[in-house]
Amino acid sequence: MNFFFRVNYYDRLSVEGLSYRAVEITASELSFESTDGRRSSLILTPEQFQDLLKLPNTEFTRGYYLPERQRVRENIDVDAISDLPGERGSLTLWRLINVQSFLQLECAGRTNRTDKAIARIMPDLAARVAEHEQASQFMCKKPRAGQSVKLRKPPSPRTLRGWIKRYERSGGDPLSLIPRYSRCGNTEDRFCLEGRRIMGEAFEAYLSQQRKSKKIIYDLCRDLFRRENRQRQDAGLNPLRIPAKRTVERALSKLDPYFTRAHRHGVDQANKDFGLWENGLDVSFPMERIEIDEWKVDLIGLLVERGALDGLTAEELSKIERGRRWLYVAIDCATRCVLGMRLAATPNTADAIATIADATRDKTDFAIAAGCKSDWPFFGGLVSVVSDQGSAFIDDQFHMAITDAGGGFETPAAGTPQLRGRIERIFRTFGTALMPFLAGRTFSNPKERGDYPSQGIAAISDDALMQMLIVYVVDVYHNLPHEGLKGETPRNCWSRLSKQMGLIPAPSEQTRKRAFGLKHRRTVTGKGVTIYNIDYTCAALRHFHLHSHETEVEAKIDPRDLGWIMVRIGNAWHAASALQKCFDGVCLEDWRSASRELSLKHRHEASIMEDTVAHALRHIQRLNAAEQDRFGKYLRRLTPQALARAEEDNFLGLTIEASNDQGFDLPPDHDLFGYVIPLEEEDQPKPNTSPDTPDDDDDDDTPSTWRFEDD
Repeated sequence: MNFFFRVNYYDRLSVEGLSYRAVEITASELSFESTDGRRSSLILTPEQFQDLLKLPNTEFTRGYYLPERQRVRENIDVDAISDLPGERGSLTLWRLINVQSFLQLECAGRTNRTDKAIARIMPDLAARVAEHEQASQFMCKKPRAGQSVKLRKPPSPRTLRGWIKRYERSGGDPLSLIPRYSRCGNTEDRFCLEGRRIMGEAFEAYLSQQRKSKKIIYDLCRDLFRRENRQRQDAGLNPLRIPAKRTVERALSKLDPYFTRAHRHGVDQANKDFGLWENGLDVSFPMERIEIDEWKVDLIGLLVERGALDGLTAEELSKIERGRRWLYVAIDCATRCVLGMRLAATPNTADAIATIADATRDKTDFAIAAGCKSDWPFFGGLVSVVSDQGSAFIDDQFHMAITDAGGGFETPAAGTPQLRGRIERIFRTFGTALMPFLAGRTFSNPKERGDYPSQGIAAISDDALMQMLIVYVVDVYHNLPHEGLKGETPRNCWSRLSKQMGLIPAPSEQTRKRAFGLKHRRTVTGKGVTIYNIDYTCAALRHFHLHSHETEVEAKIDPRDLGWIMVRIGNAWHAASALQKCFDGVCLEDWRSASRELSLKHRHEASIMEDTVAHALRHIQRLNAAEQDRFGKYLRRLTPQALARAEEDNFLGLTIEASNDQGFDLPPDHDLFGYVIPLEEEDQPKPNTSPDTPDDDDDDDTPSTWRFEDD
């Protein structure tokens, strides 16, 4: 491994409920100490640390032990905004958007933190926030005239300043903005006055990370002058004129903005604030800043999958719908490496979230499926995700996914594409370097297109277009000298900065499932919860089923691995494993294909065992690998509606009996047709097979308990 992880003393590693914090990090070794003394130190290589994060009982949280984060957690009982019940999560995001919008205006020099200045820009601020609210309510759909929009009442200047103070004191933690109405009326302790100096000494007190207010500085200045005047009186000198409060405040306001910000908030924060909104952020390590945007591809294609074109005549091909697709791309600003790409029919939040999810994992499987010669290993943890104000990016679900994964989001003001120059540049690269080679190109405008018959010669399907994009990015773009990197290639830049600066660890699988997983609501039974006809259980679910008055829980599932899921019981999340162990590492698309094959093959049998299901899954995976045609399944959109239909069509009425009951003594639930009765052991007679259903030679000795129910 040619990089090291950016882990520090304030990060927490939780393994099987035990907490550790880093004590020494080198390129070849990570040392963690137990925070409660219950275990000895944990020493891992980078490879072992990366593998550990994939386990369901492991979680890694950056900045968990920072003092400001600890103070925030003392007043809240959740770990993520999406865990908040009811409207509290949406209200917290609304507060965060208000705060970030104000900070943007402040950095642009359009306002300051006085009540009068805030009131003056409040209409502009409210308009920005309303745009977010409207996009969230209409879910990327264009609203019709006359449709009602629910908008929250804007905060008063005093309230907004309170939110800003809480946000900055917490180190930019969105959880600090969670409503705490039960604490209304309480006031914090006043900042103590310590020393007294003359005006220059008072200004030195202002230019410190203690961040004393202007009122405190005035009081300090006044007392220093009074003391000096008493000494001058004793010496027979004339007293100095004490400056008025407004005079001190004006003098403080005239201090250099960057100089003041650096002294009060630190150089890194000053570079971030002023660099972002003026000259572009100067990033220094991979994954420090990610830019994401959507692009309407300059190509008219066939709006079908490649396999649907096989065997069609020229006349039938001419009737296929044609049109343009949208491309979501996430790029790392420090190295210009592409971290994720998704093709979509229309702008939508689901594909935007999936693109960010891809940025946190190795995408070499995509590259292999597309036929690339190079790998695609660029990924890590989220720090800052920057987007425009497109409807997909200002949706609450997009923001919650980012914050739940440990990152922050930024939305520069509309009409300022220069603040996202890196992502805008790569779209121009696609348009000039790749699109000229593809049939059906639309060009940048009708004048440039001229008489080129884009519609008539369109011949590229969705999966073919995505495959070409991935091959171009992985094999061409990443390996060409980049002007923005002074001639260095993005791949070499990633390798160099990974060695010099280190990588942000990717989110653990627990965190990934909670942030990016598909959400389901399921009833808890004696077998746990059932999703896609797979039973998941854990100790917490069994205890919930026996002792809770509630009957449903929320679950998050990763379609790339059906072996285990996350379930939420109360405010805590728990890992639940599949009773049928054959699903470890199996993706949803392979399970759908296997279920269709099993349904056709065993429709007349009484039941099938888990071993038969495992054999079918292995068979499907071998076929995919042998044909080298697995790329199309990466493009199939897993929308909630499509998944609901797939669950009804493919999994309705199927029951899988685990080969090993793991000692669960709760009986299976009955249905309209009674209980599921497993067959005896292998020495019992096999049920007769219908003449029209061929036997599988590999399963001759495998009793099965797969049951089909009639509608």
